[in-house]
Formats: sequence, structure tokens, C-alpha cells
Amino acid sequence: MAITALILDDEAQSRKALQGKLALFCPEVQPILEASTVDEAWGLLLGHKPHLLFLDIHLSGELGFDLLERLSSDEPEWSGAVIFVTAHDAYALRAIKFSALDYLLKPVDPEELVKAVRKAEEGLSSAPSLGVLVDHLKDRDRKLVIASSEGMHIVRIQDIMRCESTSNYTQFFLRGGKKLLASRTLKEYESLLTPHHFERIHKSHLVNMDCVKRYVTAEGGYVILEDDSHVPVANRKKETLVARLKAL
Repeated sequence: MAITALILDDEAQSRKALQGKLALFCPEVQPILEASTVDEAWGLLLGHKPHLLFLDIHLSGELGFDLLERLSSDEPEWSGAVIFVTAHDAYALRAIKFSALDYLLKPVDPEELVKAVRKAEEGLSSAPSLGVLVDHLKDRDRKLVIASSEGMHIVRIQDIMRCESTSNYTQFFLRGGKKLLASRTLKEYESLLTPHHFERIHKSHLVNMDCVKRYVTAEGGYVILEDDSHVPVANRKKETLVARLKAL
């Protein structure tokens, strides 16, 4: 099955390089359209409905908010898959990781390119995840996209009470009693959630400090959360935990 694509990048050399790698490693991707501006890309998206959009998030000083917001609407006029292609920008990459979208770093690695295209072939729309990305880039209500065996779940960060490591998976415990098993490690989520008032109090546990009701020093030390669950505290984490609690 042929997959049509659009490359949006303001640098002609970058578009040409990606075109060449797609032709060599992903020959099923054709034809490949090109655009250097958001307006040009929007016209091509509506006119040709490509399956894939390769998007450089930094376009001559603009982040492409207008395009992202159009693509993330409840009833998007285009509903293909988006793959970000960007230089190493910590802020943008962090937002992309929260939304569980695919991204490729320049210069694009052929193996990672093939993986991203194969995933996009599943035919899933990026629209719901793009909404999460826009919220993060505009510093609005923060959400996290959690990928599980059941699909993609969009949850508000403030509704996450704690996370627990289960081998190479992470169990999420949400307000209201809901649980989600994510196919990513606790270490990955720790890097995303620590700036949002989460603390790794044990090698297997990451807790939302806003959900802590009480710290008990007896029986080795543990915290009691809003739902009355008990989470152990590692000895080496006790001093940090006490400092965080005093700062609340």
C-alpha cells in the first residue's frame, strides 16, 4: 500500500535530505509533497489528504501553533499521522513526549525513520495527542498521553496520584480509582512528571506530592495518600521527602 506524505520544513536542504532517506528506506512512501510555510502546508493537507505529515516544529521563528490547533480540533479537516522532525530542543521535545507522538531528531536516523513510518501505517489519527501538545506548548491545562494495550488515554496530570514500576511497565493510579498499565518505564515518566510536583520516593514508586496526606515514620517509613493507600519510602529518600513536605 502506497503512503502519501507531506514534508513541512522551511529549509530546502532538510526537505531534500528527508526526501532522499524516504526514497531509500521507505519506498512505499510516495508521492511526497513539500511545503515551506504553514499556510502552504494547510492548503496541501486539505487538497491532497496525505497520510503522513513530517513537521519541523520550528519554522523561521514560529512554532506552527495555528497549524497544530487546526489539526487538534475535535473534528479536524485532516486526520492523518504527524511525525515531528526537529533539532534538539529540550522544551519542544518535552512537550512532544507528554503527547506520546513520534519525533525524529536531525540528522534523521534511517532506522528511527523506518520505525516511525511503520507505526504510522497503523492508520491512527494524531489529532487527540496534538491537543495535548498544544496545551503544553501554550502552558495550558497539563495532560499526559498514556499508551496502554487498550489504546491511548489522555489524563490530566493533577489526576495522577502515583505511579508504580512493574518490570518494564508502569502502573498508573488515578483519582477515582482508575488504573492504567503503560508500556513505558517508570524512569521515563519520572523525567516528565518530576517538574509537576512528583517525587520518586522509592525505586518502584513515584508519587504526586499534592496527594500526600501524611508521612508515617514507623515501620520503615511510608506515606498515606488521598485514597488511603500506603506507599513505602526508601531510606535514602526520606530526607528529600521531608524537605518537599515542609515546602508545601
